Amino acid sequence: MHSIEKFTANPYEVVLVPCNCEANSVKGIRKLIKGKQNYKLIEGGKDADETRRRNQGIEASSGEYILLLGNDVAVTENWLSGMLECLNSAPDVGIVGPMTNKNNITGNQKVEDTGYQSIADLNAFAQSFRERNRHRRVSSMRIAGFCMLFRRELVEKIGLLDETFRTGNFEDDDFCLRAAMEGYKNFIAGDIFIHHYGSKSFRGNRKIFKEKWSGIERKSSLGAKVLVLSALEDADSRNQKGNVDMAVEALLERIRRTPTEKRLYYALSEILIDAKQFKDAYGILKEMSFDENDVRRLELIGYCAEGIECYDEAEGYADRALSLNTASAPALNLKGVLAHKKKDKEKAQDFFQRALESDPGFGEPYTNIGVLKWASGFREEALNLIEKGCILSPAVGDIITSYHSAISALARFERAESVFREAQALYPLNRRIAFLLIDTLIQQGKNDIAIKEIEKAMIAFGVDDGILSAALKIRETLGPGKIEKQHCSRVTLSLCMIVKNEEAYIAQCLSSVDPVIDEMIVVDTGSTDRTKNIARVFGAQVHAFQWTDNFAEARNFSLAQAHGDWILVLDADEIISSRDHAALTELIKKQKQVGYSFTTKNYTENVNTEGWVANNGEYPNEEAADGWFPSQKVRLFPRGPRIQFENHVHELVEPSLRKEKIEIEKCRIPVHHYGRLDRKRDAVKEEAYYALGKVKLQEKGDDVKALSELAVTAGTVGKYEEAIELWQRVIAIKPDFVKAFVNLGYVYLQIQRYEDALSVSKRALELAPDQKETVLNYASAEVHAGDVKKAISILEDLLNKIPEFPPAIGVLAAAYCIEGEKEKGLAYIEKIKKLGFNCPEFLYKHARSLTSAGRNNFAMHLLEAAVESNQVNDDITLLRSELQSGNGCETIA
Repeated sequence: MHSIEKFTANPYEVVLVPCNCEANSVKGIRKLIKGKQNYKLIEGGKDADETRRRNQGIEASSGEYILLLGNDVAVTENWLSGMLECLNSAPDVGIVGPMTNKNNITGNQKVEDTGYQSIADLNAFAQSFRERNRHRRVSSMRIAGFCMLFRRELVEKIGLLDETFRTGNFEDDDFCLRAAMEGYKNFIAGDIFIHHYGSKSFRGNRKIFKEKWSGIERKSSLGAKVLVLSALEDADSRNQKGNVDMAVEALLERIRRTPTEKRLYYALSEILIDAKQFKDAYGILKEMSFDENDVRRLELIGYCAEGIECYDEAEGYADRALSLNTASAPALNLKGVLAHKKKDKEKAQDFFQRALESDPGFGEPYTNIGVLKWASGFREEALNLIEKGCILSPAVGDIITSYHSAISALARFERAESVFREAQALYPLNRRIAFLLIDTLIQQGKNDIAIKEIEKAMIAFGVDDGILSAALKIRETLGPGKIEKQHCSRVTLSLCMIVKNEEAYIAQCLSSVDPVIDEMIVVDTGSTDRTKNIARVFGAQVHAFQWTDNFAEARNFSLAQAHGDWILVLDADEIISSRDHAALTELIKKQKQVGYSFTTKNYTENVNTEGWVANNGEYPNEEAADGWFPSQKVRLFPRGPRIQFENHVHELVEPSLRKEKIEIEKCRIPVHHYGRLDRKRDAVKEEAYYALGKVKLQEKGDDVKALSELAVTAGTVGKYEEAIELWQRVIAIKPDFVKAFVNLGYVYLQIQRYEDALSVSKRALELAPDQKETVLNYASAEVHAGDVKKAISILEDLLNKIPEFPPAIGVLAAAYCIEGEKEKGLAYIEKIKKLGFNCPEFLYKHARSLTSAGRNNFAMHLLEAAVESNQVNDDITLLRSELQSGNGCETIA
């Protein structure tokens, strides 16, 4: 409140909305605002939801503009006037937020290096920040909720904050998304900085947000808006990454489906213009059947005409735009460009000056005046102007390359480094910015910093031969990471890996642990792709190993190359989250003789996988697909000559740890594994595991563990009859082994032996009535070969205990529809749709399996429910037609 009063020159009112405050706090607030006419206190929120209280504040306010501000901030001079300036820069600006320090802020609003040590120095920093970045506006879909400015008319159009997000998290994401869907653009006021203490971090609501937006019917008007916005975001991301053709295709595909949406045409033409594909952009804009007096269209088509050297036509479009809007900065800038083409430098500079006066946040005229100054020999003044253009519009190709050319000519790379770093923070997906920053670092001889930026770029933009060759040259000057024991007194950690053809994954893996690893040992077993060189770029010591069809031998070779006190074992398609780095470091600092067992989160799209767990948002940056299944093994252990891996396949270090009397403890750090998401690659691996599993079984004999491992792999690679024979051998040895009955039931379901599936699933249910996979198999078998009512009963019980188990929800939805309880069935279909699953695909597969079981009437009931719930694809339409045409089923009325 003190900072607001000190630094706010605009007329304002403050509406204070206590939420979950103690009585003494509210009493203190009353005392603080006593006698202040522009303060208003909204009481009564001791037990109220955060979002509801914010809405009450909005409803109690009276201004044309509304600003939501957390109580854990300190504002700075010109903060409000600067944000209002950004909001009023265009009529379609929706929501505006400031830049801030990095406390509890994600996204591009955070400034990494603030340069002030205390709040006393805050305002001086903020003013310096404002002067350097004056008039900068950064387009951003999301504006963080700690400080959001918007017009009252926005609320009148899109509504208040959604009170479904009760605890105050994701309600800001939702509000920003709704604004963008209505055609508004959200911006960061890039020249305004305020301090965020981050005293409270809101968690949760991710699931609510996902359910709200993933369950929208695509063919509805809201669904169409979501798809347009998704196409715009996707195209922008692809374009920034340098994938222009893919960005263009994404927009063209959406234009074909939504031909009346202007934003698609404008985004497409802007991408093509930046890529200098003027003729294509010209054709797109000419085909637009919209208002001929649309100023933005005239501006863009004018630039296209200039690009294809139709200068008179370009002049005509610029003049027409200015006749409709005399303050059109793009049109004034175009006039300047055309004047420069005619060698009229004085007129060109006049137009450029008028353009930047009309819109001081438009970068191009600054750059253009700078180019004129440069040609006249005023290089320092020119550099300042070109730099200003780059600060304002670094994502525009001509602008940032002009700046790079200028600093290269003057060898002012140190000055440019901070400009490129700030630009990268604002546009983290921009390939061009990333590579110009790398060049600037290399030119200064900062190879150690440059290599880290190269590593980040390889992850963000992929690896090609050009970047790989350049990166290897830089790495050669630095050498691989090594542990020099004579110079190292602390506890050290070696990463040990075996790899083969992992170029798609290995960069992400090595990057994920680089901050906590002292050396990386990568043993290559015969890669024919870029795997080895990518590993070398990341500072790994790469060793070749002749493959012997024995994973343990390759693992043990990697251990022999390590020098650390501790060993961490990962595969190339795995990572450890940065949020767990501190915990990992603490484990090895304990210096206990212990092996640590990690839970691996094996992300999969197959929700029927045994042990499947839905993602819960705990690791938002690492979670993939919709869930994962766990596996447990020792990943971290002390290095020692007698600690070795065993087994040809499914190799483990646990037996040797036990021989050495080293305890094994579970740790809470998960390993995130993505290999299962690449089905083709996973199938190849599973075939290899299958062959090695047979070798292992020959060595072990009728060992339950070896039999079970091979049976699982056989089922995975589609060798179902062999899987059945193997599971039956397991049961003969261990008659009450639940896993065998569960997996056997699943295999029988896959090959449509429903009576057998029902029989073994009943036995599994007797042995493990609370295991969700057991219940699911039994219910599926009952639906196909038994009593549907029994399936409904047992699934209802299961979902009462585990409400969000998608396979069970799906089978129960089908069972209700089959049994004639359509309303309940449709409700469960809606639920699974909100969870983000492909309902038409599921409903089709289930209906098809019912026809294979001879239950065509059941299948038809399910297909009718699919039609009624609008969850239809071509397969459903075809199957429904086949059944109606006389394949043993009467048409359902």
